Amino acid sequence: MMPLFSVPPSNGQGSQKKAIRGQFIARATISYPRNCRAEDAAQWLRGKVEVVPTLKLAAETFGVQPAEVTAARQRLEQRERAKHFAVLSDNAIERIVCEVGVDRVFRAVDKLTSPELPLVAAE
Repeated sequence: MMPLFSVPPSNGQGSQKKAIRGQFIARATISYPRNCRAEDAAQWLRGKVEVVPTLKLAAETFGVQPAEVTAARQRLEQRERAKHFAVLSDNAIERIVCEVGVDRVFRAVDKLTSPELPLVAAE
């Protein structure tokens, strides 16, 4: 069972922010009375509560379809992975090649650059 909300550990620098899962808000009925919801909404407006959104909530808030949000999330993750690999220095790549072996690297390059079969012979 997911907790109602979570509070990050204190670092001694002021107040903590309460995090409420969007899934909880969407499904809460008896266990989350109206007056508590109103108070959390007011605290959210003050920046004291963080709502952890669901895919549906994020899509509705920004006026797009959930599939569009999913596609955008995948693009962002691809960019993040590309940034990670772009920062490898030549020295780091050389160390990786030495560790895994040149033959293994060549096999991987061949696999990535080989054409997909079946090929049609040119006449």
